[in-house]
Amino acid sequence: MTDLFLGVDAGNTKTIAAVADRSGVVLGRALGGTGDIYGVADPTEATAEVLRLVDRALAEARAALPDGAPGRIAAAAFRLAGVDWPEDERLWADVLRDHFDRDRHGPPIRMSIKNDGFALLRCSDPEGVGVAITLGTASAVAGRGRDGTEFALSWWIQHPLGGSGLVHDALRAVWLAELGLAPATTLSAELPPYFGVGTPEQVLHLFTRRRSAGEAAPQMRERAGAARIVLAQAAAGDPVAVGIVDEHARRAAGYVRACAVRVGLGPDEAFPITLGGGVATGDELLRRATTAALLRELPAAEVITEPAVPIVGTLLDALAEGGVHLHQLTCQN
Repeated sequence: MTDLFLGVDAGNTKTIAAVADRSGVVLGRALGGTGDIYGVADPTEATAEVLRLVDRALAEARAALPDGAPGRIAAAAFRLAGVDWPEDERLWADVLRDHFDRDRHGPPIRMSIKNDGFALLRCSDPEGVGVAITLGTASAVAGRGRDGTEFALSWWIQHPLGGSGLVHDALRAVWLAELGLAPATTLSAELPPYFGVGTPEQVLHLFTRRRSAGEAAPQMRERAGAARIVLAQAAAGDPVAVGIVDEHARRAAGYVRACAVRVGLGPDEAFPITLGGGVATGDELLRRATTAALLRELPAAEVITEPAVPIVGTLLDALAEGGVHLHQLTCQN
């Protein structure tokens, strides 16, 4: 019977489930919506979406098997935004165990459930040692020490980072500039049209006005799309936007250092720092600023910009946890 390895990367913007064989070849894949239990009105919305995608990816993988055998899930790695506290892990464990009780093709599935910050660690080091920081719609920081100690910052992050963080700081700068309490910025003219209005005051009204029954405020993932405007204005030389990018990079590096210390990786020790996420990897200015800030905090570390989507690292986790030696595999989309 063919061994199958399941990986799930769940976030605020999207969730991906993928199934690979023992050689790392992806046989099935499914893409869907929010899988973060904190990013929906009811956690069952997120769990139902994840389970739907798992079933689709498994069905596609089993259909691709040459011998027509059902295939056996040897190991499954779930890297999920919103697995921040022990009760979050227990919630997911109950849901997943109940779901996989239906999969009778072999012994119980070896399964791990962790914060999505861990997803990229094995892309830089097959043993998964180091720290990973993802700057996407939001942010995630997680690390693993040489003795296996793990830590994910999650709610420890006290500054908004990622695309939503850039926009948060940019809007604050715009509103303060409007009051004459901060320097003028080109962001005052560039950001309102993104939100479908014409002035900073109208943007403020959009976010703070009283809502009608059933009317929702703009969500984090909707606001985060304006990060490209902040980054474009920084690249064009607007001092306020440049300052936001530099401060963003400085904060991110501080959290990475804190995570490294928590898992026993010293400031003068050589280890990989994986920088991932669409916001960080897709913008040269932010990538350079973040890399420079990381090396100021941790000068002996190696900063690796990882263009692979986190599902790759999640599948590598599943393979490693299922007993596959990863040194012969490569981290590829």
